Amino acid sequence: MKLSLKNCFILLVIVALLVGCASSGNQQQLSGRAKTSYRSARDDMGRGLHSRALQNFLEVLEFTPDHVESAWSVASLYFSLAEDAFGEDVRRLFESSYVYFVRTIDTIDGIEDWQSYDKFEFWRDDSELMLERIFARLFLIGQECYQNEDFDTARDIFNELLILYPDRIESVTMLAAIANTLGDTERAMGYFLRILENDPTNTLVMINLAIEYQALEDFANAIKYLLMLLEHEPENISGYQNLAYIHLQMQNHEEALQVYERALEIAPDNVDVLSDAYNVAFTLNNDEKVIYFLKRLVVFEKSDNTLRNLVIYLARSQDWENVLDYAKQWHEFDPELREALEFILYAARQLNDEGVSREYQEIMNRLD
Repeated sequence: MKLSLKNCFILLVIVALLVGCASSGNQQQLSGRAKTSYRSARDDMGRGLHSRALQNFLEVLEFTPDHVESAWSVASLYFSLAEDAFGEDVRRLFESSYVYFVRTIDTIDGIEDWQSYDKFEFWRDDSELMLERIFARLFLIGQECYQNEDFDTARDIFNELLILYPDRIESVTMLAAIANTLGDTERAMGYFLRILENDPTNTLVMINLAIEYQALEDFANAIKYLLMLLEHEPENISGYQNLAYIHLQMQNHEEALQVYERALEIAPDNVDVLSDAYNVAFTLNNDEKVIYFLKRLVVFEKSDNTLRNLVIYLARSQDWENVLDYAKQWHEFDPELREALEFILYAARQLNDEGVSREYQEIMNRLD
Protein backbone atom coordinates (compact mmCIF):
# COMPACT_ATOMS: atom_id res chain seq x y z
CA MET A 1 0.00 0.00 0.00
CA LYS A 2 1.32 3.46 -0.97
CA LEU A 3 1.33 5.97 1.87
CA SER A 4 1.32 9.76 1.72
CA LEU A 5 4.38 11.71 2.92
CA LYS A 6 2.42 12.86 5.94
CA ASN A 7 1.65 9.31 6.97
CA CYS A 8 5.21 8.21 6.28
CA PHE A 9 6.21 10.80 8.87
CA ILE A 10 3.71 9.34 11.38
CA LEU A 11 5.11 5.88 10.81
CA LEU A 12 8.69 7.13 11.19
CA VAL A 13 7.71 8.55 14.59
CA ILE A 14 6.37 5.13 15.59
CA VAL A 15 9.58 3.43 14.48
CA ALA A 16 11.75 5.99 16.31
CA LEU A 17 9.80 5.51 19.50
CA LEU A 18 10.03 1.75 19.24
CA VAL A 19 13.80 2.01 18.86
CA GLY A 20 13.87 4.37 21.82
CA CYS A 21 11.89 1.95 23.92
CA ALA A 22 14.24 -0.84 22.98
CA SER A 23 17.28 1.19 23.97
CA SER A 24 15.82 2.43 27.26
CA GLY A 25 14.23 -0.81 28.29
CA ASN A 26 10.61 -1.80 28.18
CA GLN A 27 8.85 -0.83 31.42
CA GLN A 28 6.02 -3.36 30.86
CA GLN A 29 7.43 -6.88 30.76
CA LEU A 30 6.20 -9.31 28.10
CA SER A 31 6.54 -13.06 28.01
CA GLY A 32 5.74 -16.01 25.78
CA ARG A 33 3.60 -15.37 22.70
CA ALA A 34 3.19 -11.65 23.51
CA LYS A 35 6.96 -11.13 23.53
CA THR A 36 7.34 -12.93 20.21
CA SER A 37 4.54 -10.87 18.61
CA TYR A 38 6.04 -7.67 19.97
CA ARG A 39 9.45 -8.42 18.46
CA SER A 40 7.81 -9.32 15.14
CA ALA A 41 5.83 -6.07 15.18
CA ARG A 42 8.96 -4.00 15.73
CA ASP A 43 10.74 -5.89 13.00
CA ASP A 44 7.79 -5.40 10.61
CA MET A 45 7.75 -1.64 11.31
CA GLY A 46 11.45 -1.43 10.51
CA ARG A 47 10.85 -3.23 7.22
CA GLY A 48 7.82 -1.09 6.31
CA LEU A 49 5.34 -4.00 6.66
CA HIS A 50 2.74 -1.90 8.44
CA SER A 51 -0.29 -4.15 8.04
CA ARG A 52 1.66 -7.10 9.47
CA ALA A 53 2.96 -4.90 12.28
CA LEU A 54 -0.61 -3.92 13.11
CA GLN A 55 -1.68 -7.55 13.39
CA ASN A 56 1.30 -8.39 15.58
CA PHE A 57 0.63 -5.46 17.94
CA LEU A 58 -3.00 -6.59 18.17
CA GLU A 59 -1.73 -10.06 19.14
CA VAL A 60 0.39 -8.52 21.90
CA LEU A 61 -2.78 -6.89 23.29
CA GLU A 62 -4.61 -10.21 23.19
CA PHE A 63 -2.07 -11.68 25.61
CA THR A 64 -1.16 -8.47 27.49
CA PRO A 65 -4.21 -6.13 27.32
CA ASP A 66 -2.55 -3.35 29.33
CA HIS A 67 0.56 -3.01 27.17
CA VAL A 68 0.62 0.76 26.55
CA GLU A 69 3.12 0.82 23.72
CA SER A 70 1.15 -1.71 21.68
CA ALA A 71 -2.16 0.10 22.24
CA TRP A 72 -0.63 3.41 21.12
CA SER A 73 1.05 1.77 18.12
CA VAL A 74 -2.21 0.13 17.03
CA ALA A 75 -4.03 3.46 17.34
CA SER A 76 -1.35 5.28 15.36
CA LEU A 77 -1.29 2.63 12.62
CA TYR A 78 -5.08 2.72 12.25
CA PHE A 79 -4.91 6.53 11.98
CA SER A 80 -2.20 6.31 9.33
CA LEU A 81 -4.20 3.78 7.33
CA ALA A 82 -7.35 5.93 7.60
CA GLU A 83 -5.57 8.95 6.16
CA ASP A 84 -4.95 7.04 2.92
CA ALA A 85 -8.18 5.06 2.78
CA PHE A 86 -11.39 5.73 0.81
CA GLY A 87 -15.14 5.38 1.36
CA GLU A 88 -16.48 3.52 4.34
CA ASP A 89 -12.97 2.29 5.27
CA VAL A 90 -12.02 5.82 6.31
CA ARG A 91 -14.70 6.03 9.01
CA ARG A 92 -14.07 2.46 10.20
CA LEU A 93 -10.32 3.01 10.51
CA PHE A 94 -10.64 6.37 12.26
CA GLU A 95 -13.13 4.87 14.71
CA SER A 96 -10.74 1.96 15.38
CA SER A 97 -7.95 4.48 15.93
CA TYR A 98 -10.18 6.32 18.41
CA VAL A 99 -10.80 3.12 20.38
CA TYR A 100 -7.10 2.41 20.83
CA PHE A 101 -6.07 5.98 21.65
CA VAL A 102 -8.73 6.00 24.37
CA ARG A 103 -7.44 2.61 25.52
CA THR A 104 -3.90 4.04 25.68
CA ILE A 105 -5.03 6.93 27.88
CA ASP A 106 -7.17 4.71 30.14
CA THR A 107 -4.36 2.19 30.56
CA ILE A 108 -1.83 4.87 31.48
CA ASP A 109 -4.27 6.53 33.89
CA GLY A 110 -4.71 3.15 35.56
CA ILE A 111 -1.00 2.97 36.40
CA GLU A 112 -0.44 4.61 39.77
CA ASP A 113 2.99 6.13 39.14
CA TRP A 114 2.90 6.37 35.35
CA GLN A 115 4.72 9.75 35.35
CA SER A 116 7.91 7.96 36.37
CA TYR A 117 7.91 5.72 33.29
CA ASP A 118 9.82 6.65 30.18
CA LYS A 119 7.60 7.49 27.15
CA PHE A 120 4.28 7.27 29.01
CA GLU A 121 3.82 11.04 29.15
CA PHE A 122 4.47 11.32 25.41
CA TRP A 123 2.04 8.51 24.58
CA ARG A 124 -0.66 10.04 26.71
CA ASP A 125 -0.23 13.58 25.35
CA ASP A 126 -0.02 12.30 21.80
CA SER A 127 -3.18 10.25 22.27
CA GLU A 128 -5.08 13.34 23.45
CA LEU A 129 -3.87 15.26 20.40
CA MET A 130 -4.74 12.45 18.01
CA LEU A 131 -8.24 12.15 19.43
CA GLU A 132 -8.75 15.80 18.49
CA ARG A 133 -7.44 15.09 15.00
CA ILE A 134 -9.81 12.13 14.61
CA PHE A 135 -12.74 14.34 15.57
CA ALA A 136 -11.65 16.97 13.03
CA ARG A 137 -11.26 14.37 10.25
CA LEU A 138 -14.64 12.69 10.84
CA PHE A 139 -16.37 16.06 11.29
CA LEU A 140 -14.99 17.22 7.95
CA ILE A 141 -16.21 14.03 6.25
CA GLY A 142 -19.66 14.63 7.75
CA GLN A 143 -19.69 18.23 6.53
CA GLU A 144 -18.74 17.13 3.02
CA CYS A 145 -21.61 14.63 3.02
CA TYR A 146 -23.96 17.38 4.19
CA GLN A 147 -22.79 19.76 1.46
CA ASN A 148 -23.25 16.97 -1.11
CA GLU A 149 -26.80 16.43 0.24
CA ASP A 150 -25.97 12.91 1.43
CA PHE A 151 -27.93 13.61 4.59
CA ASP A 152 -28.29 10.00 5.76
CA THR A 153 -24.52 9.43 5.80
CA ALA A 154 -23.90 12.85 7.36
CA ARG A 155 -26.43 12.11 10.10
CA ASP A 156 -24.82 8.73 10.81
CA ILE A 157 -21.38 10.33 11.13
CA PHE A 158 -22.52 13.13 13.46
CA ASN A 159 -24.53 10.71 15.59
CA GLU A 160 -21.42 8.51 15.88
CA LEU A 161 -19.31 11.55 16.80
CA LEU A 162 -21.86 12.46 19.44
CA ILE A 163 -21.37 9.00 21.00
CA LEU A 164 -17.58 9.19 20.82
CA TYR A 165 -17.35 12.87 21.86
CA PRO A 166 -20.50 13.61 23.91
CA ASP A 167 -19.20 17.02 25.03
CA ARG A 168 -18.55 18.33 21.51
CA ILE A 169 -21.54 20.48 20.69
CA GLU A 170 -20.44 20.90 17.06
CA SER A 171 -21.98 17.52 16.23
CA VAL A 172 -25.33 18.57 17.67
CA THR A 173 -25.15 21.76 15.62
CA MET A 174 -24.73 19.78 12.41
CA LEU A 175 -27.53 17.37 13.36
CA ALA A 176 -29.75 20.41 13.90
CA ALA A 177 -28.75 21.77 10.49
CA ILE A 178 -29.59 18.44 8.83
CA ALA A 179 -32.97 18.25 10.52
CA ASN A 180 -33.67 21.87 9.62
CA THR A 181 -32.71 21.29 5.97
CA LEU A 182 -35.01 18.26 5.80
CA GLY A 183 -37.88 20.24 7.31
CA ASP A 184 -37.93 18.19 10.51
CA THR A 185 -38.71 21.20 12.70
CA GLU A 186 -39.45 19.28 15.88
CA ARG A 187 -36.15 17.39 15.80
CA ALA A 188 -34.21 20.53 14.84
CA MET A 189 -35.66 22.38 17.82
CA GLY A 190 -34.75 19.51 20.09
CA TYR A 191 -31.14 19.78 18.96
CA PHE A 192 -31.17 23.58 19.31
CA LEU A 193 -32.48 23.32 22.87
CA ARG A 194 -29.78 20.79 23.67
CA ILE A 195 -27.12 23.15 22.34
CA LEU A 196 -28.52 26.05 24.36
CA GLU A 197 -28.54 23.90 27.49
CA ASN A 198 -24.82 23.27 27.03
CA ASP A 199 -24.05 26.80 25.86
CA PRO A 200 -26.55 29.30 27.35
CA THR A 201 -24.85 32.21 25.55
CA ASN A 202 -25.14 30.76 22.04
CA THR A 203 -26.97 33.60 20.30
CA LEU A 204 -27.07 31.84 16.92
CA VAL A 205 -29.15 29.08 18.50
CA MET A 206 -31.44 31.67 20.09
CA ILE A 207 -32.08 33.16 16.64
CA ASN A 208 -32.79 29.71 15.16
CA LEU A 209 -35.19 28.84 17.95
CA ALA A 210 -37.00 32.15 17.51
CA ILE A 211 -37.33 31.51 13.76
CA GLU A 212 -38.63 27.97 14.31
CA TYR A 213 -41.18 29.06 16.91
CA GLN A 214 -42.23 31.94 14.67
CA ALA A 215 -42.83 29.49 11.80
CA LEU A 216 -45.03 27.44 14.16
CA GLU A 217 -46.84 30.67 15.14
CA ASP A 218 -45.77 30.08 18.73
CA PHE A 219 -45.15 33.79 19.12
CA ALA A 220 -44.70 33.74 22.90
CA ASN A 221 -41.67 31.45 22.64
CA ALA A 222 -40.36 33.29 19.59
CA ILE A 223 -40.43 36.53 21.58
CA LYS A 224 -38.84 34.76 24.55
CA TYR A 225 -35.76 33.73 22.58
CA LEU A 226 -35.44 37.06 20.78
CA LEU A 227 -35.47 38.88 24.12
CA MET A 228 -32.86 36.41 25.34
CA LEU A 229 -30.79 37.20 22.25
CA LEU A 230 -31.07 40.96 22.82
CA GLU A 231 -30.06 40.52 26.45
CA HIS A 232 -26.77 39.02 25.25
CA GLU A 233 -26.43 41.21 22.15
CA PRO A 234 -28.20 44.50 22.90
CA GLU A 235 -26.94 46.04 19.62
CA ASN A 236 -28.21 43.24 17.37
CA ILE A 237 -30.43 45.24 14.98
CA SER A 238 -31.77 42.17 13.15
CA GLY A 239 -32.95 40.88 16.52
CA TYR A 240 -35.05 44.02 17.00
CA GLN A 241 -36.37 43.76 13.44
CA ASN A 242 -37.45 40.15 13.96
CA LEU A 243 -39.04 41.02 17.29
CA ALA A 244 -40.97 43.91 15.73
CA TYR A 245 -42.11 41.68 12.87
CA ILE A 246 -43.52 39.12 15.30
CA HIS A 247 -45.46 41.88 17.07
CA LEU A 248 -46.84 42.90 13.67
CA GLN A 249 -47.90 39.30 13.02
CA MET A 250 -49.75 39.48 16.33
CA GLN A 251 -51.30 42.81 15.25
CA ASN A 252 -49.46 44.54 18.11
CA HIS A 253 -48.52 47.64 16.09
CA GLU A 254 -47.80 49.86 19.07
CA GLU A 255 -45.37 47.32 20.51
CA ALA A 256 -43.74 46.92 17.09
CA LEU A 257 -43.23 50.68 16.83
CA GLN A 258 -41.64 50.77 20.28
CA VAL A 259 -39.22 48.01 19.25
CA TYR A 260 -38.24 49.91 16.10
CA GLU A 261 -37.66 53.03 18.16
CA ARG A 262 -35.35 51.12 20.52
CA ALA A 263 -33.43 49.86 17.48
CA LEU A 264 -33.10 53.43 16.17
CA GLU A 265 -31.60 54.55 19.46
CA ILE A 266 -28.76 52.14 18.67
CA ALA A 267 -28.60 52.66 14.90
CA PRO A 268 -30.23 56.02 14.06
CA ASP A 269 -29.05 55.86 10.43
CA ASN A 270 -30.44 52.40 9.66
CA VAL A 271 -32.63 53.07 6.62
CA ASP A 272 -34.37 49.68 6.74
CA VAL A 273 -35.50 50.22 10.33
CA LEU A 274 -36.54 53.81 9.55
CA SER A 275 -38.64 52.58 6.62
CA ASP A 276 -40.28 49.88 8.72
CA ALA A 277 -40.97 52.33 11.55
CA TYR A 278 -42.51 54.78 9.07
CA ASN A 279 -44.81 52.06 7.69
CA VAL A 280 -46.02 51.12 11.18
CA ALA A 281 -46.60 54.79 12.12
CA PHE A 282 -48.56 55.19 8.87
CA THR A 283 -50.73 52.17 9.77
CA LEU A 284 -51.37 53.70 13.22
CA ASN A 285 -52.29 57.08 11.63
CA ASN A 286 -49.69 58.68 13.85
CA ASP A 287 -48.87 61.70 11.72
CA GLU A 288 -46.32 63.10 14.15
CA LYS A 289 -44.26 59.91 14.04
CA VAL A 290 -44.74 59.58 10.27
CA ILE A 291 -43.27 63.06 9.75
CA TYR A 292 -40.39 62.33 12.15
CA PHE A 293 -39.39 59.11 10.37
CA LEU A 294 -39.75 60.68 6.91
CA LYS A 295 -37.47 63.54 7.94
CA ARG A 296 -34.87 61.03 9.13
CA LEU A 297 -35.17 59.09 5.86
CA VAL A 298 -34.60 62.25 3.84
CA VAL A 299 -31.34 62.78 5.74
CA PHE A 300 -29.98 59.32 4.94
CA GLU A 301 -31.70 58.33 1.70
CA LYS A 302 -33.51 60.92 -0.39
CA SER A 303 -36.01 59.75 -2.99
CA ASP A 304 -38.96 61.21 -4.88
CA ASN A 305 -41.37 59.06 -2.92
CA THR A 306 -39.93 59.96 0.51
CA LEU A 307 -39.88 63.69 -0.25
CA ARG A 308 -43.39 63.61 -1.73
CA ASN A 309 -44.83 61.83 1.31
CA LEU A 310 -43.07 64.17 3.71
CA VAL A 311 -44.29 67.31 1.91
CA ILE A 312 -47.86 65.96 1.79
CA TYR A 313 -47.88 65.18 5.52
CA LEU A 314 -46.37 68.57 6.36
CA ALA A 315 -49.06 70.25 4.25
CA ARG A 316 -51.73 68.26 6.07
CA SER A 317 -50.38 69.65 9.33
CA GLN A 318 -50.20 73.16 7.75
CA ASP A 319 -46.53 73.47 8.66
CA TRP A 320 -45.91 75.78 5.70
CA GLU A 321 -42.35 76.73 6.54
CA ASN A 322 -41.30 73.07 6.51
CA VAL A 323 -43.43 72.42 3.43
CA LEU A 324 -41.49 75.17 1.66
CA ASP A 325 -38.13 73.88 2.90
CA TYR A 326 -38.69 70.22 1.92
CA ALA A 327 -40.48 71.08 -1.34
CA LYS A 328 -37.36 73.05 -2.32
CA GLN A 329 -35.22 70.00 -1.49
CA TRP A 330 -37.59 67.93 -3.59
CA HIS A 331 -37.22 70.35 -6.49
CA GLU A 332 -33.41 70.21 -6.19
CA PHE A 333 -33.60 66.42 -6.21
CA ASP A 334 -35.89 66.36 -9.29
CA PRO A 335 -35.82 69.76 -11.06
CA GLU A 336 -38.24 68.65 -13.84
CA LEU A 337 -41.03 67.67 -11.46
CA ARG A 338 -43.96 70.13 -11.56
CA GLU A 339 -45.50 68.68 -8.38
CA ALA A 340 -42.61 69.93 -6.23
CA LEU A 341 -42.92 73.43 -7.75
CA GLU A 342 -46.67 73.48 -7.08
CA PHE A 343 -46.06 72.78 -3.38
CA ILE A 344 -43.39 75.50 -3.24
CA LEU A 345 -45.76 78.04 -4.78
CA TYR A 346 -48.65 77.05 -2.55
CA ALA A 347 -46.52 77.23 0.63
CA ALA A 348 -45.07 80.59 -0.48
CA ARG A 349 -48.59 81.99 -0.90
CA GLN A 350 -49.58 80.74 2.57
CA LEU A 351 -46.49 82.48 3.98
CA ASN A 352 -47.06 85.63 1.85
CA ASP A 353 -43.54 85.25 0.48
CA GLU A 354 -43.80 87.15 -2.81
CA GLY A 355 -40.09 86.81 -3.61
CA VAL A 356 -40.22 82.99 -3.53
CA SER A 357 -43.48 83.02 -5.46
CA ARG A 358 -41.98 85.12 -8.31
CA GLU A 359 -38.74 83.04 -8.41
CA TYR A 360 -40.42 79.67 -8.64
CA GLN A 361 -43.27 80.86 -10.88
CA GLU A 362 -40.60 81.78 -13.43
CA ILE A 363 -39.11 78.27 -13.11
CA MET A 364 -42.59 76.82 -13.58
CA ASN A 365 -43.15 78.93 -16.67
CA ARG A 366 -39.91 77.68 -18.20
CA LEU A 367 -41.12 74.09 -17.78
CA ASP A 368 -44.33 74.81 -19.71
